[in-house]
Amino acid sequence: MEKLAFPKIADCPEISYDDYLQNRINFWNSTSGELTGYDCKECKNKGMIAFIEDGYERLRACKCMKVRDTLRRIRLSGLSELLRTNTFQSFETNEPFQEQMKRSALEFVKNKSGCFFACGQSGCGKTHICTAIVGGMIKQGMSALYLVWREESGKLKAHASEPDYHTLIAPYKHTDVLYIDDLFKTKELSDISNADVKLAFELLDYRHRNHLITVISTEWTLQQIALVDEAIAGRIAQMSKGYRILINKDPNKNYRLRE
Repeated sequence: MEKLAFPKIADCPEISYDDYLQNRINFWNSTSGELTGYDCKECKNKGMIAFIEDGYERLRACKCMKVRDTLRRIRLSGLSELLRTNTFQSFETNEPFQEQMKRSALEFVKNKSGCFFACGQSGCGKTHICTAIVGGMIKQGMSALYLVWREESGKLKAHASEPDYHTLIAPYKHTDVLYIDDLFKTKELSDISNADVKLAFELLDYRHRNHLITVISTEWTLQQIALVDEAIAGRIAQMSKGYRILINKDPNKNYRLRE
């Protein structure tokens, strides 16, 4: 980082040392940095914010660093384009169920608590509205991770008995916002394995107990999930009060087939 030319105390004879320190802090915080990818008004894209503690100048990481890390992870996952295109503005509301989805999702972003649970018909816009929620949370300075169930759950289950398992699953447990896309993606309920159940419960139970935001899309209803594991269905029910979207099976609502 470029070295800044602070005013010297000898040049400011009329102010106290505390005021002098505060002026230095204000000066540093007002300068612009060189970080790119996200425009932070608080740290001016330096990634750090100066403050005074016990008479000393100190630096702390700006909250935008969580957002920058989220955007970096999204780029690495290849989901940048999905986040860019799946916005609230681009979500069509030609049908009453779509209006309900959007209204509930916007309220969820505003309240920022619990779980948003969208289940039912494939191709009806669940991934779009859930991704828009994640984008809205990121804009508010939150960290977020995608967990595409069919892909990421396999990797985590493969390491379940390995020493690195806790390191691999920790980010999904601790991120401000976790989006689980296509939870239990299988052709039949009977295809959901015990390993799937164990992983889902571990994630959802931890996030429920720690009051972390979770977004879930799935083709299975809450009642169907209960047939697989009542504890998981119970966690989702507790977390998603007021934010449950059910789109009944109807091929006419599969908008992928119309493209």
